[in-house]
Amino acid sequence: MRVCEVCGKKSVIQKSGAHQYGGGWAMRATKKRKVWQVNLHSVKVTYKGVRKTMRLCTKCLRRVKAEMEKKVSKKVEKAEKVTPKIPQIANA
Repeated sequence: MRVCEVCGKKSVIQKSGAHQYGGGWAMRATKKRKVWQVNLHSVKVTYKGVRKTMRLCTKCLRRVKAEMEKKVSKKVEKAEKVTPKIPQIANA
């Protein structure tokens, strides 16, 4: 359930247990189970031309936001190029 929708990053399970040298079952160390959760954010983004809510990891979120900013800046540049300049009339 906790999976990034872009890259597929998900939770990781780490198993650890340090064993002593020698001894029997009485000296055996217990197995520990640690779950590392992925850092997900629910955000509304424009991804592949579609605006929708997605669950993204932080790395993908930064990538998508940078991509969106590039597109917005391109639109602003195009709008500035399209606006005509009004010629000044010299007063005689």
